[in-house]
Amino acid sequence: MVGFLGFPANRYLNARSQLNMNRATSSSAGFMTGARYLNSLRDNREVWLDGARIEDITQHKSFIGVVNELARIYDLQSDPEFQREMTFSEPTTGQKVSVSWMLPRSHEDLGRKRRNSEIWNQQCWGQLGRGPDILSSYIITLYNARNHFSAIKNPHCDFGENIKNYYKYCRDNDLFLTHALGDPQVDRSEQPQNEQRAAREEDLALHVVEETPDGIIVEGAKQLATAAPLTNETYVSLSATFVRRSDPRFVLSFAIPTNSKGLKILCREPVAGGNGGFGHPLGMLYDEQDSMLFFENVLVPWDRVFMLYDASPVLLRYTGQANFAEWGNLCRIHERMKLITAVATMIAEAIGVKEYREVSAKLGEMITYVEMWHHAMDGVERNSYLTEGGLMSLGPLSGMNIFFAQMSSRMIQLLREIAGSGLIMQPSEGDLSNEVIRPYLDRFMRGKGVDVEYKSRLYRLANDLAVSPFGMRQEVYEYWHGGDPNRNRINLLNQYDQTEIMGRIKDLISKPLANNAG
Repeated sequence: MVGFLGFPANRYLNARSQLNMNRATSSSAGFMTGARYLNSLRDNREVWLDGARIEDITQHKSFIGVVNELARIYDLQSDPEFQREMTFSEPTTGQKVSVSWMLPRSHEDLGRKRRNSEIWNQQCWGQLGRGPDILSSYIITLYNARNHFSAIKNPHCDFGENIKNYYKYCRDNDLFLTHALGDPQVDRSEQPQNEQRAAREEDLALHVVEETPDGIIVEGAKQLATAAPLTNETYVSLSATFVRRSDPRFVLSFAIPTNSKGLKILCREPVAGGNGGFGHPLGMLYDEQDSMLFFENVLVPWDRVFMLYDASPVLLRYTGQANFAEWGNLCRIHERMKLITAVATMIAEAIGVKEYREVSAKLGEMITYVEMWHHAMDGVERNSYLTEGGLMSLGPLSGMNIFFAQMSSRMIQLLREIAGSGLIMQPSEGDLSNEVIRPYLDRFMRGKGVDVEYKSRLYRLANDLAVSPFGMRQEVYEYWHGGDPNRNRINLLNQYDQTEIMGRIKDLISKPLANNAG
């Protein structure tokens, strides 16, 4: 029997892979702990940095800060102070699992998930764009639409059942996921956005090369997988820009372990800092890395395939209103906005310029953005609704990511303007502890009512937000995090219903306009 696209077809379900996942679920570990997370990274994953393969990222200087910080936050799930807010007893098993994996079925559940996301992002100062609380919601989105995936028939498996089983596997083991959605940035002139590709595609983007009884064999590349070296699994799919393909071999969605054979992870230059005694309080702990993923004859077992050759379920997700994936992101952005604003305010106080009219106005502008975001978060929660999949979804927020892509750079620019040249020149911890230099620092580098230690460390924090390589990476990330802002604006325009107001305007101008006050 020959399957779709001419690949050999076989009704043999991947029993070995299914057995492995069932075994992992039956012996599930529940919510993640710091020690278990660190140990999970020692799995022979193939991570490359600067021409060398990293044998153990938990011991590598470019990763040791972020992995230990993630381990610290994971351990809060065991802390009596946070456990009630960050974990819950799963109804079907009674096991304690992370609220990140809770299926929201009520307004109360949405409130619990919001609080869990707030804790995660308060702990990391809103700096982890791909923290463990983010991708769990993507899988919940798939779970909610599992019937639509099941409607796409395949002789090897039921895609909706795969999604349901994979969700349970991740939930019961509190796995950390990233995603990879974009094509390699090679020749985008051959990849028009938001339209069907007409020509045969070059075999650079990820695609199916063979079907086997055990699964599909894939080759190609994906970008940009933030935090890939730090995760347990990678969810692979298509972004809104790349979902419409002329060749069905390129239409696929699945999840695989980070240590899958044939998967190579190439890391960018680290931006963690660490140059002598110059402090980088954010960069040293939250450089989550961004990666290219290279797939060389990677086997994806049938029970891990969620979509194949037909993109309609993913298109439905991009065009539908259901929104599960945003609490982690919304809370992260809110925390980041609050941090930038508070640092700017404290600097203005430390150098005695807070009462300057133009400085006060800039701080007021920043607070306006923070408050607008907070009100919008309350609004999407109030507009939540029950989906046909039986889960509670936050209300639509199509304009919010576009808003922050614009406002993030504005807030950083305001911080730079308020802080002035002090962002560039501050003493290091080595300078502060030097007996020869310290008297000069105490005299010439103190602030208004604050000593040089307070002022210089505050400025180093601002530097990590607005000047350092880490800060610059964060800004690029924020701009592209929600996808191409121009594409998003165009999609928002095309989806925005102006029928009522346009109808009234047309009625107004359908007759002579009043032009005489008498």
